[in-house]
Amino acid sequence: MQAIHKPKAFFPAFYSFRQQIMFGNLFTPRYATSSLFPDGMDMHTHILWGVDDGAACLEESLGIIRRLKAMGLKGAYCTPHIMARYPDNTPDFLRRRFDQLLADTREEQFQLRLAAEYMLDNQFNEQLRRYTPLTYDGIHLLVELPQYYLPGAWKDMISSVRDRGYIPVLAHPERYGRLLQQEDFLQLARQEGVKYQGNVGSLKGFYGKSAAALAQTFRTRQLYEWWGTDSHNIAMAKRMPLKN
Repeated sequence: MQAIHKPKAFFPAFYSFRQQIMFGNLFTPRYATSSLFPDGMDMHTHILWGVDDGAACLEESLGIIRRLKAMGLKGAYCTPHIMARYPDNTPDFLRRRFDQLLADTREEQFQLRLAAEYMLDNQFNEQLRRYTPLTYDGIHLLVELPQYYLPGAWKDMISSVRDRGYIPVLAHPERYGRLLQQEDFLQLARQEGVKYQGNVGSLKGFYGKSAAALAQTFRTRQLYEWWGTDSHNIAMAKRMPLKN
């Protein structure tokens, strides 16, 4: 796994951040997408089929895996959603499904590991209370926010991750443009040592121009700890560029 680094400083002020968005993407170097993954591991995928809005069947899982191999990757973390929308997705259930996927994909010679993407919703604290969470390495816990608003108890949720001895890793922060303008969010992120996982597709505009600009700013400032494709299906995986 990629080396763990100390949290990096965030944007000094929003006005300078806006300038980065406006002018930071004029000259963008191109190089192999695989170079974003120095240890060869995609840190965010929905390869585990039939458990969320990701791969629907084994063939789709295999298709995603083969595309990631074509990108030069050697493995990926399966990070299925754990959220109120998918009440069956307990760690035990996902481990059983993952073990079956390992058996079914052994011939691909592609390293698969299991973590999860936790939504900060009204079930989050209950999930942490009842189950040992599915983390990257026993410490780093991948979390996501609702797309357009901060849940009322979001501060307590972030703090509860640290209180339980885990480090929150915020998935695709570039997709939360308006939220990143809120100083209380940025302050808590710094205080709690939140780390960031970027989506490769954001760099190519999969989620709009604003997300692309934010992703490039995060990348330029070396704020991303890890990268992921966030692949949900074969079509999405095939859109992933071999160069960025």
